[in-house]
Amino acid sequence: MPPKEKVLVDGMCGRLARWLRMLGFDASYDKELSDEGLMLKAVEEGRVLVTRDVELHERAVKAGVRSILVKSPDYTVQLALVATALGGELEVNPDRSRCPVCNSPLRKVGKEEVKGLVPEKSFNLHDEYWMCTGCSKVYWRGAHWRGISKVLEKAREIAYRGLSTEACS
Repeated sequence: MPPKEKVLVDGMCGRLARWLRMLGFDASYDKELSDEGLMLKAVEEGRVLVTRDVELHERAVKAGVRSILVKSPDYTVQLALVATALGGELEVNPDRSRCPVCNSPLRKVGKEEVKGLVPEKSFNLHDEYWMCTGCSKVYWRGAHWRGISKVLEKAREIAYRGLSTEACS
């Protein structure tokens, strides 16, 4: 089951937004929104604001907006913090993931449906594919999967050890 909480990630955490989407979070990201725009959108859409901006976080909390302040610049620490705080699993399940690019849900597709849309070598090596319902980007567990697994393993270690007060608030 995908995470229940929807998040709004500020312009300082774009990389985090992509990772949260892969974990299945509905993670809205608009680097052009002002602080006021972010708080308004969070309220209107029932989203938890995720920010590295201390002043924005404090203003949001005072205004009654749920907010998570991530102090660390390390996106792996940020990922561990947000997933833990919101009850998300630090595992990528493509059947529950969202598109890292546009935030739309993914759908599993047959191999023949992606013929000509993925490199021939990948097509010959892999049998499982997912397509974004918004931008039609195609995903599969290719060579990059090892790197994704390493980042998530590190995030799980951080979450397991507990997050220091320097990393979050």
